[in-house]
Amino acid sequence: MDAIHLPVILTYHSISEGNSPLQISPALFAQQMKWLEENTKVSPLDKVVDALINRTRLPERTVVLTFDDGYQDFHSFAAPVLHRLNLPATIFLPTAFCGSTNSWPGQPASVKPQALLSWQQVIELSRNSFVFGAHSIHHPDLTALSTADAHHEIRDSKIELERHIGQTIDFFAYPYGLWNFPIRAAVQEHYRAACSTGAGVVEPKADPFALPRVDVHYLRRPASFRTLFTARFLAYVATRRFIRRMRNQPEGIYATI
Repeated sequence: MDAIHLPVILTYHSISEGNSPLQISPALFAQQMKWLEENTKVSPLDKVVDALINRTRLPERTVVLTFDDGYQDFHSFAAPVLHRLNLPATIFLPTAFCGSTNSWPGQPASVKPQALLSWQQVIELSRNSFVFGAHSIHHPDLTALSTADAHHEIRDSKIELERHIGQTIDFFAYPYGLWNFPIRAAVQEHYRAACSTGAGVVEPKADPFALPRVDVHYLRRPASFRTLFTARFLAYVATRRFIRRMRNQPEGIYATI
């Protein structure tokens, strides 16, 4: 498959008004979803994972929608738009904070407290075909924890989610995108795949346990968003990946494992 047509996994956080890098306004979000519905093939995450593992082809211009942290405004603003356009999405939850706010330890002071999905809302959304994944229990930097504590965060967030929604949880997202190979190995024990924050398209050699994603914050201008699947977009992704390499952040390519 030509590089321009390789799958792209997009990352959202809060669908709300504000200037934070974690926020996209409801009006802009609706505009973006309409453009995706008309110009791309929005696919569930599991379809991309299956194609990657089985080395099968996906439709050209495949996009996956992911939402980190489980903000309550997903229920209020994102879900109705996605439901109306019949677009699938995966939401990653830090389970200890469901029904609370995003005020976990280590949260930067610049990030304002916002409500997160309640368990009742999570159950409702899961029954309406939205997929949930684990984002640890307490949203820590897993690489800074002891082996036992990291395994607890990784394993027990899956158990808690499965207990509440009664469905198998196959996917994990690393808090802050931080992982190393021992953390990756622990995730592999319990999940089918995991998302990182390494910028990139999903190349044929991408590691299913460090899937690259593109944060929509960097595409919030309508003109930028419409560069998806263009040479300009690939150049942007390459720049973001170069920055990660300079910071010595792992990228998730099979050849490096």
